[in-house]
Amino acid sequence: MVDALVTVAAEQILNKALSIAANEVSLALGYKDKLTELNKTLNMIRAKLSDAEGKKNTRVVMEWLKQLKSVVDEADDVLDEVHYETLRREVKKRYQDNNARKILCFPNLKKFSFGREMGHKIENINKEFSRIYELAKNLQLEDEKVEPSENSRPSSTVPYLDEFRIVGRENDELRIVELLTNSREGERLTILPIVGMGGIGKTTLAKSVYNNPKIEQHFNVRAWLCVSVKVEVDMLLADIYESFAGKKVVSNTRVNVIKDLKEKLGSKRYLLVLDDVWDEELAYWDEFRKCMLHVNSANGSGIIVTTRKLNIGRNATIEDSYPLGSLSDDECWSMFKERALPLPAFEEIGYAIVKKCRGLPLLVDILGSMLRHYNNDKGKWLSIQESEVWDADERGRVLSILKLSFDSLPNSMVKQCLLYCSIFEKDEDIRREELVQLWMALGLVHTDTKTNKEMEDVGNDIFQILVNNSLFQNIKKDEFGDIYGCQMHDLVHDLLLSLSSHEISRLVVSDDVQLNAVKHLALQGRRHENSVFNIFKEDMTTRTLQTLFFAGEIKENISLKYFKFLRILKLSRSSLDEVPESVGELVHLRYLDLSYTNIRTLPKSIGKLYHLQTLKLLSLFSLDYPEEMRNLISLRHLLTDRAYGSYVSRVQAPKDVGLLTSLRTLPYFKVGRQKGRQIEELGQLKHLGGKLHICNLEEIDSKEEALKADLHGKRNLYEIEFHWSSWYGWGSRNYKDVINDKDVLEGLQPAANVKILKIAYFSGDSFPEWAMKMKIKTERDWIPLAKLVKITLTDCCNCVNIPILEDLPLLQDLVLRDLDNVTCLSSSSDQRMPLSPSLRSLKLSGMRNLEKWTNVAVNSSTMLSPVLEKLEIIQCPKIILLDESLQHPLKYLSIISCENLESVRSIQGLTSLQSLYIDGCRRLLEIGDLHSQICSLKDLTVKNCIKLTCLPGGFDCLSLLNRLVIGPFPEEFHSYPSLSGIEKLGNHLNYLELIGWEHYESIPEEIKHLNALETLIIDGFAGRELPMWLTNMSSIRALVFDDCGGLNEETVLKGAPREATRVYLNNEQIRG
Repeated sequence: MVDALVTVAAEQILNKALSIAANEVSLALGYKDKLTELNKTLNMIRAKLSDAEGKKNTRVVMEWLKQLKSVVDEADDVLDEVHYETLRREVKKRYQDNNARKILCFPNLKKFSFGREMGHKIENINKEFSRIYELAKNLQLEDEKVEPSENSRPSSTVPYLDEFRIVGRENDELRIVELLTNSREGERLTILPIVGMGGIGKTTLAKSVYNNPKIEQHFNVRAWLCVSVKVEVDMLLADIYESFAGKKVVSNTRVNVIKDLKEKLGSKRYLLVLDDVWDEELAYWDEFRKCMLHVNSANGSGIIVTTRKLNIGRNATIEDSYPLGSLSDDECWSMFKERALPLPAFEEIGYAIVKKCRGLPLLVDILGSMLRHYNNDKGKWLSIQESEVWDADERGRVLSILKLSFDSLPNSMVKQCLLYCSIFEKDEDIRREELVQLWMALGLVHTDTKTNKEMEDVGNDIFQILVNNSLFQNIKKDEFGDIYGCQMHDLVHDLLLSLSSHEISRLVVSDDVQLNAVKHLALQGRRHENSVFNIFKEDMTTRTLQTLFFAGEIKENISLKYFKFLRILKLSRSSLDEVPESVGELVHLRYLDLSYTNIRTLPKSIGKLYHLQTLKLLSLFSLDYPEEMRNLISLRHLLTDRAYGSYVSRVQAPKDVGLLTSLRTLPYFKVGRQKGRQIEELGQLKHLGGKLHICNLEEIDSKEEALKADLHGKRNLYEIEFHWSSWYGWGSRNYKDVINDKDVLEGLQPAANVKILKIAYFSGDSFPEWAMKMKIKTERDWIPLAKLVKITLTDCCNCVNIPILEDLPLLQDLVLRDLDNVTCLSSSSDQRMPLSPSLRSLKLSGMRNLEKWTNVAVNSSTMLSPVLEKLEIIQCPKIILLDESLQHPLKYLSIISCENLESVRSIQGLTSLQSLYIDGCRRLLEIGDLHSQICSLKDLTVKNCIKLTCLPGGFDCLSLLNRLVIGPFPEEFHSYPSLSGIEKLGNHLNYLELIGWEHYESIPEEIKHLNALETLIIDGFAGRELPMWLTNMSSIRALVFDDCGGLNEETVLKGAPREATRVYLNNEQIRG
């Protein structure tokens, strides 16, 4: 793999050398000619690399590549120091040009001595490269024409491939769910190994089980832990506690960990998944089981173990195991076709390849994704079919196929980016944004001048290539359908580790830990007695180290003086209290993560980090920035958030943030009156993108001042929140502040690309013209904000009308909260038109004067949107009538605390309705017939509607209903109304909650016929005995009595079905 590393690194220093040579600093320091010579030599060497790639299996060529790699690494460090000096002088010049601001924290470097020193270093590197080139000629490596930056660009991406769908495991999932939920009587703990070879789909199946609705309902708590290496029982217990609690144990001793687990789990029934387990010793599992039995006394807890070790499934301490077999050829062929989309002429070859996969879905996925890129290359398909890799043993065959996929990646840059991913833990969630920033910090991706793509865009393209080749899996998407995270399969991780072991290492800190001379190191602390940083000495370990991840306890002030060549330092989730001044010595540093630490200030020396691109400061309670922050001339991503646990973080943007002109990411900006905190600071940040929350907008005096933010010119911003201070509590506003809100918002008109728009505590009586029209004003015309997906308006109390939404074709989500003066939703000139043509979710909350959707029709969802799927109406006291008689595809209707609602006259038009939730509508008299929902409604809640005398007609015909919550009915009723007909729901209703009054003596007998019922909740009954028939309801697993003052523990336990594994009385669990 050395060839890929060399190619990327050589490309990187070529670009760096060209950039520096073109800079006036190189001329001033006297080494421009040397850089030009270096560039020429490197271009000649690069021409040899393609031929070396084909001959890398020979020992001498491999040695040549290693020597080249060593020199390239040294050249990279030297050129980085030269570039650092260039940036330092650029910062110095900036302040010389602006006498109003003083020059801050420049290192005492003498111009001529620095130039002479660097000149000698560059000259020595030139000699080494010349020697390498002569050696290449002696090895008869041929020149090949190479475009200067071709290797910098990944090949074009294919359209996004949906998440790989494994067929043929449905019965396996059902069987495992059954084994876990139907535990033997009195059995406290079921340990169930899923056993099978690597790539057969154990983890995928375990995830399907873990997320199965029946599992979610059956277990009180669930946790997932990737084990992947052999660990002692005590360490495993500590990791299990962290998985359940989300924090580390206070003490690692077994007694204390078991005590902590007991406190966390109590008598809860839990499900734990231990993924990728390797330890198969009988004594180990016997010891582990005994510990877990001490943790919890509840019956029916379960542990799933995924493992390649057959002996774990044969362990005498484990009652059940589940050997996972291969899929059939036809099942694999179905998945392969979905992935590869083979041409008819290739199908015979494709089916032959699938048969060679021997039922392993991982191979089907990888090969299908790879061959999709070669659908016009029959030779490639035949080469895979006839490859020698199929002759290897089981594990060797899988890894060889994965290596084929790796070798087929478009270029060396994509390969090196993937190799770096081995620094993450197995099963770790990898965030796309973070990964691209790490690639940037190492110089693996950089700006593509040919296509005018920024380095972030190049990195995102590479990420997409790896997804499309199924080397990244379990992808996660945001509300726009864009990928924000992924994981790697264990075997892909194994392959990357084997290819990168000479450069990348993950270690757990211990007294005898051995640190090898690697470039990228991830350390996990385990309450080590000494500071982990004492492990490092000024030796080859720190001389070569470019990446350091550390998570764990830091017991004392640390020094970073040995880490001078670091590009990446990640100390997030460590116990760091103070950032050392020595951080300023890390002149190569480009990525610094101090999130989730205890720091309260940054040292002045941070202003020396001229190369720094990414600074992450997430989940900090407060933070003081030094003035020297303004020197971070290369900073592209300053990541903060407003969350600190359950508190609001006080971290804001640094003063004079407008001087950080490279910024692409600034999530939060608090406007102030002080110079350096005014809205004009944003105007200088021309490249700003992503999310931007601007608060304290009352500190802006006029439209003209707001225009200085130049939001209209920031085309990469996709989410903007405008936030004035609230009328209440700390920092509340005076009346005199509100007179200019409209003018200020007028001046904050965004660009047309915005996708999410939020406005809070705006106090004008109408929005400015752009916000009302949802269009932006150009010199010639109005252009709709056509990319808007979500709009949220909160506490805009004086506004009479909401914006016009009819020209927003992508709008899906609208939230209107506390718009007190709005009486009608539609602002369109044609009141017969729906509010929006595309809206799928609408939430109306605290709309005190809202009466109608439009002025010309009844309140029907047809007047909101023809495609609306979810409608929530909360605390809207003037809504009196809803009529859903017209055909409409609404799926979820929720009405809460609408105190004057009298009638939901008809819902016959809602034939797709899946959930109807009505709560706290105390004057509601009628709900329309439910016969139109026979084949759709799954969840029906009608509670705290105390004037409603009966359930809506047709409820007993709902063939898919599985959840029903009803009551209380009018208090003057002497007993619960008849539930006649409910027995028709007996085969599918599995959740029932009945809410009554304290004078109701008996539970409705009709429910005894519900033989699929799993959860029964009785709330507010006064009876002192339970009916005899209740003990015969053997399907019940959870039985709850709340506010039932006449019952005692003895009566409930005696009358509860013995199959009910969890029984609660007045908020206390008395069984299970």
